[in-house]
Amino acid sequence: MKKIITFFVFIVLIVSGSNVTGLTEDGTLMINKMRLMQEDIPEGYMYGQIPDFAKKVLKHNPWNMDKDAIKTLTEKIYPGGDYNQVTSIHVTIIAKKETPHGDDIVCYIIKYRDAKSAKEEISKISEYVGYNGDRAILSVMDNMAVFLHVDDKEDFHIIRKMEKTMKERFKRG
Repeated sequence: MKKIITFFVFIVLIVSGSNVTGLTEDGTLMINKMRLMQEDIPEGYMYGQIPDFAKKVLKHNPWNMDKDAIKTLTEKIYPGGDYNQVTSIHVTIIAKKETPHGDDIVCYIIKYRDAKSAKEEISKISEYVGYNGDRAILSVMDNMAVFLHVDDKEDFHIIRKMEKTMKERFKRG
C-alpha cells in the first residue's frame, strides 16, 4: 500500500511540476499563452486565409506547424534557417480585410532545441532584421524567438504593439 501511495505522490509531483513551468518539451504551452489572439488583431485586419496552393504545407492559421511544415519552411522564414535546430514553430498570418489571402503581417514564435541552437539560429534572424529594421522585429525569450514582419512599413507600429503584448504574456508565463 505504501508503494502505491508513494507512486501516486510521485506522479502528482511530476504533473504539478510541469504545470508550474508552463512548458512542454516543444514549448507548446508557452507558445499558446504568448501567441496572438483574435483580440490582438487591429481594426481592418483579420486572420489571413490560406490559399489552396499553400494548404499542403500551411494547414491552418493560426497554427502550430507540424514537422513537415517546419522542415519545408524554416529556411524560407529566415535565410539559412536550420529546421534541425527547431522544436516548434507557431505561425499567425494577418491580412487586411480587403485582401484576405494576403500576408500583410506575419508572426512566428520559434522554439529552439536548446540554448546553443537558439544562439546560432537567432543570429541569422538578427542579421535579417538588421537589414529590414523598418519592417521586422525580433524578440528573444529564453530559447524562443518571436519574429514579426510587416509588408507596409507604415504599419510597423502594429507589430511593435503585438511584440509588447506577447512579451507581457511571456512574463506572466
